[in-house]
Amino acid sequence: MWRCFWDWLATLPPGSASFVGTLTGSTLGLFALLGGALFNARLNRKRDDTLREADRVATATAIHAELSGIHRAFVENAEHLIEKPPAEDAGFVVPHPTIRIFPELLQKIGLLRTETIKSVMAAYILTEQYSYKLILLGGVLKSDVPEGTQLVYLDGRHATMVAELNSVTASVVKEGMDSLTPYLN
Repeated sequence: MWRCFWDWLATLPPGSASFVGTLTGSTLGLFALLGGALFNARLNRKRDDTLREADRVATATAIHAELSGIHRAFVENAEHLIEKPPAEDAGFVVPHPTIRIFPELLQKIGLLRTETIKSVMAAYILTEQYSYKLILLGGVLKSDVPEGTQLVYLDGRHATMVAELNSVTASVVKEGMDSLTPYLN
């Protein structure tokens, strides 16, 4: 087949051979450019995927760390109220867990899977509603505290209910933490 092509090419006038050579060279150049562009696109996708995965792991790690602190606060508070309940005529103060990291990472929540997002959001929503639930139990929000701190005062007869509320909330927060575990290195 190539022999026929070369024989045909040899019979063409000199200008035609130059044209065919130029056409062949241009075609090869076009394929080289396309191949280079595709290879470059592949490298860019790979780099972007690596950066996205690193961002996903960092986001999950930070949220997990914050939820871990919140979980510990609920568990320790519940244990304290069960082990050393206040007298019914006395009162006690319950702190509201602080949420600082999650608002900063909210725009990156889409890096996580849907089920993980649901579990994490449930944990944060219950944590946000915690003070309101304490107030609905009869608690009073204390006003003489440093800015950024929320304390709710309750009388001693509510200790068991607050311990139960803390245990239930801690279990939901634990589910949110557990959903983040696959992302952690």
